[in-house]
Amino acid sequence: MVDRTKSSSNQLPIYRQSWKNLKPEQKEIRVRSLEVLSEIRSTKKSLTKIARQKGISPKTVLHNTHAFKKVNRRWVPKKFDKIPRSMIINENGKKVSIEINDSRHASTIGKYHNAVKEFLNTGNKKNLSRFSKKKIKDSNGKTHSFETKPKKIISIEEKVEEPEFMDVYALE
Repeated sequence: MVDRTKSSSNQLPIYRQSWKNLKPEQKEIRVRSLEVLSEIRSTKKSLTKIARQKGISPKTVLHNTHAFKKVNRRWVPKKFDKIPRSMIINENGKKVSIEINDSRHASTIGKYHNAVKEFLNTGNKKNLSRFSKKKIKDSNGKTHSFETKPKKIISIEEKVEEPEFMDVYALE
C-alpha cells in the first residue's frame, strides 16, 4: 500500500511541509484545502458538501490538512491546526509575506485585514487600534507587528493596484 501522507521528495507529511518547499500545484491544493477547512469551521457544514463546492475531494482535504477528527462517524474540524501557510501583512509601511504555522495566527491576520478594510472604507480607526500591540511569530520564530498607523496604511494601499478581491494568502 502506498503511503499518501508522505511526499516522494520529502519525508515530512504534506501538511507539515513548509510553504516554500511545496510545488505550485501543491500550494494550490493547500490553499483550497485551507479554504474548505476555514468554511467548515465557520459554517459547521459537512466536509463533503464544502469540498465539492470548492472543486476538491474530501479525501484530498483530509490528506493535505490532517485537521479533522472523526466524531460520531462524521469528520469535524479540530479547533486549530499547525499547517504552514504564507500570508501577507502590513508591517513597517509595506506589505510583507510571512510564513506562519498556526491557524490561530491566520485568524488574527484575517481579522487585521478586516479592520484595515473597515478603516479604508469608513475612516474608523477603532478596530485597527486593537492590533497596535499585537505581535505574530512566523514559522522561523521571528516576531512581526501589524501596521496600524492610518497614514502608512493609506500609503501602502495606494501603492498596490486595487484588485476586486484581495487574497491574503501569498502564492509565491
